[in-house]
Amino acid sequence: MNADIIIKGTHIYDGISDEPFPGFIAVTGNRISCVHKSVGIDSNDASFIEDIHDSHTQIINAGDRLVTAGFHDSHTHLTLAGMYRTCVNLGNAKSEEETARMVYDFNGGADGVKAVPADAWIYGFNWLHLFWDVKELPHKRTLDKYFPDRPVMLLNSEAHACWVNSRALDLAGITDETPDPFGGHIERDPEGHATGVLHDGAMNYCVKLAYEFSMEQEKEYLRSFMKSAAQLGITAVVNVAPYFGKEMGSLQVYSEMEKDGELTTRITLCQDLLGDLDEALEKSRTYRTEFVRAHMLKSFVDGVFPVHTALMLEDYADDPGNKGKPLFNLDATHDAILEAQKRGLWVKLHAIGDRAIRFALDCFQEAREVYGDTGCRHAIEHLELVDPADIPRFGELHVTPSVQPEHVGLLPTIEDEVYYDILGTERAERTWAFKDLQASAGYLAMGSDCPVVDNNPLCGISRGMTRVHNDGLPKGGWNPTQKLTLAELIRGYTYGSAYGAGWEDDLGTLETGKLADILILDRNLFETTPEEIRNAHVDMTIMNGRVIYAR
Repeated sequence: MNADIIIKGTHIYDGISDEPFPGFIAVTGNRISCVHKSVGIDSNDASFIEDIHDSHTQIINAGDRLVTAGFHDSHTHLTLAGMYRTCVNLGNAKSEEETARMVYDFNGGADGVKAVPADAWIYGFNWLHLFWDVKELPHKRTLDKYFPDRPVMLLNSEAHACWVNSRALDLAGITDETPDPFGGHIERDPEGHATGVLHDGAMNYCVKLAYEFSMEQEKEYLRSFMKSAAQLGITAVVNVAPYFGKEMGSLQVYSEMEKDGELTTRITLCQDLLGDLDEALEKSRTYRTEFVRAHMLKSFVDGVFPVHTALMLEDYADDPGNKGKPLFNLDATHDAILEAQKRGLWVKLHAIGDRAIRFALDCFQEAREVYGDTGCRHAIEHLELVDPADIPRFGELHVTPSVQPEHVGLLPTIEDEVYYDILGTERAERTWAFKDLQASAGYLAMGSDCPVVDNNPLCGISRGMTRVHNDGLPKGGWNPTQKLTLAELIRGYTYGSAYGAGWEDDLGTLETGKLADILILDRNLFETTPEEIRNAHVDMTIMNGRVIYAR
């Protein structure tokens, strides 16, 4: 059978070799039908291509641009990421007042806000008081000036806190007397009044109201995400859908869009580890196509370092006696992991602190000891601080290290960096141990955690090579022994993520028989600097054998 598409070029990176090679890739239908590597100056590429093409074959000359497998984001909050593309991004604001004003202006000012239905929420993303000139948490009164009668919910850059106005607090039933929920905190002023900042589990009060979407709304957010994803070369994602009491993803929506031919991103949905696991198992069996799968579960073990909710083996350096406040019922998490293992459902756990990571590994080990190998490929997400004694356990227990390189430079400058104060020098200088984790497990799954950071894989690749903030510091890179090579990072964003989600038979490398998810970049990344990679672009994205984006 003749090929539908032939991509020829001098720099094809199949994800198996250490370097790109000259040759061509043939696509027939939705799969790769041939990967040909040229040998020497007397290569017979022309005759090979002649044998497999006809007048209907599209021949694409990539020239000296890099050709790779499609990027696979192993950690995306899919619906929130779609909202992030359609709502105001507050990452550049320098003050509380400027942040509120940006939301107001984005929504059309006075006339625009008045036109918003009274029960409709106004959203924003990516603020953080540490970005501001005055590094203090904001207050509801600033939002109330601009939005006196429309509920507003602004998610911070870590997605572990939100800033809301008085109308949102009223709708959520939060008063000055409302107690802090387990695993959450309602920020209050010295007089005990709720200020409008909700941390972790306290966000549940607003999340369940603000993020209640119709199927058409969710489809619109997904369309927004997919348009951007195609431009970034992202052809598959793992949607870590459970989010502080809310399931942020609908298998029915994905299935309908697949049937209508709308999906241009393959989706693995993580269901709630603490939900109905028999129902989750049934869904995992029902939704298993070349576009949609649902065999994974997601939950949290801890929070984040800046607010001391990451669980630590030793005290925080800036708060003696504090090893982290549990945000979640760890007994329930432990029991659910064993039940997931029993059913063959794969688990992804958010764990940032070394005590949280050890807890996750202990649970996975016990689950295997009790129920044996049931085909699960569990994962730990983020892995910011791993005790050195626990790193070998990833390989021993076949646990996927799932990391997000852009988190290394979450704050714009080294001057903003707080980890040395929070963790102390010794622990800070062994954070994000990508190289060691890769050596243990044999691979890394890579993603973005969008909307915590932008989901451009090229930015993550650059960051993983340099390990510096946007100001180019620290000199030599943050914990530089853990830098990864370009080949390792591309593999992480392709094969590693595919393997971590169980798609490795179909995705992640350019091999005959695999699904035709292929990228052409605007340059050969192997012949450019790590810093310049951030400025690279995707010229073409092919997904399922079809061109879905051309620049």
